Amino acid sequence: MKFKLSLITVVIAAVILTSILIAAEKKVSVKPSNLPATIKKAVDQAFPDGKIIEIEKEVEGKDTGQYDVIVESGSETFEVEISPNGKIKEIDKISSTEALPEEKSKKWTKEFHEENCTFSSTGSNRFFILEPGYKLVLKSKKEKVIITVTDKTRKIGDIETRVIQEYEEEDGELKEISRNFFAICKEHGDVFYFGEDVDDYENGKIVKHSGAWRADEKNSKAGIIMPGTILLGARHYQEIAPNAMDRAEIIADDITLTTPGGTFKNCIKVEETSGLDPKDICYKIYAPGVGLIQDEDLVLTEFKK
Repeated sequence: MKFKLSLITVVIAAVILTSILIAAEKKVSVKPSNLPATIKKAVDQAFPDGKIIEIEKEVEGKDTGQYDVIVESGSETFEVEISPNGKIKEIDKISSTEALPEEKSKKWTKEFHEENCTFSSTGSNRFFILEPGYKLVLKSKKEKVIITVTDKTRKIGDIETRVIQEYEEEDGELKEISRNFFAICKEHGDVFYFGEDVDDYENGKIVKHSGAWRADEKNSKAGIIMPGTILLGARHYQEIAPNAMDRAEIIADDITLTTPGGTFKNCIKVEETSGLDPKDICYKIYAPGVGLIQDEDLVLTEFKK
C-alpha cells in the first residue's frame, strides 16, 4: 500500500510539474527577415523549395530559444522544430484540412464563372490597375517593393494576361522578383489572377522559385485578386493551386490613410489568409484610383500613372 501511494504521488507530482512548464511557456512571432542564418540554413536544407509562412521563437519554457517554423513545400505544410544552434529536432506534417474553429464556419468563393467573361490584358477597376507603365513604390524601414505594370503579356491557357512585376529589396539587397499574371473581365470588372513566376535571391543569385503556380496546370485555376464590385464581408480565393491558396476578405470600405505618397480616402481594407495555413494572416489597404497603398508595414511612397 505504501508503494502504491508513493507511485501515485510521483505521478501527481509529474503532472503538476508538466502543467507548470506548459504554463510558463511563452512564444513570440519572428519575421523571416529576422531569422538567424543558422535557422534559415536548416530550413533550406530540409526544404530546398520550401516557403516559410510562419515563425515563432520560444522565449520562456523548457525549450527556450527553440524556433517553430511553418513551411509550405509543394502541396504540403510542415511544422519544423529547430534548436537554437540550428539542429532540426522534429518535423511534423500539418494536414491541409486543419483549420482554426472559426475558419470551419467560413465559406470562400472559388467558382467565378470566368467562361462568361471577355478577358483583356489592359484596363482597370476602382482598386486595381492593369495599364502598362503604371508603378507603385512601397517602403518600410528595412524593405522596398516596386510594383510595375509591364508592357509584356503572357498566355496562360487561352487567356492573354498582363505581366506585373514585383521587385523586392531587403536592407538594400535584392530578395525576390516575381512576375504575376492578371487579366480583367470586361463584363464585371473583376481582375483575375492566373499565376506567377518567382525568383528568390541570395547574394545576387537565384536560389529557388517558391510559391510559383499557373492556372493552366493540374488542379489549378484562376482566382480573383480584386473584384469589380466591392461588397463588405465578401470572401474569395485569390489563388487556387496545390501550393497556393491565398484568400481575401473585405473587412472595411471607409478607411482614410495618410502615407508618404499622399492621403487617401474611401479605401478598402483586406484581410488575407492562406487555405493551407489559416493562421497566416496579413492586412492590405487599397485606395480608389491608385491600388495598393499599404501591405503590413510597407506603405506607399510614390506612384506613377
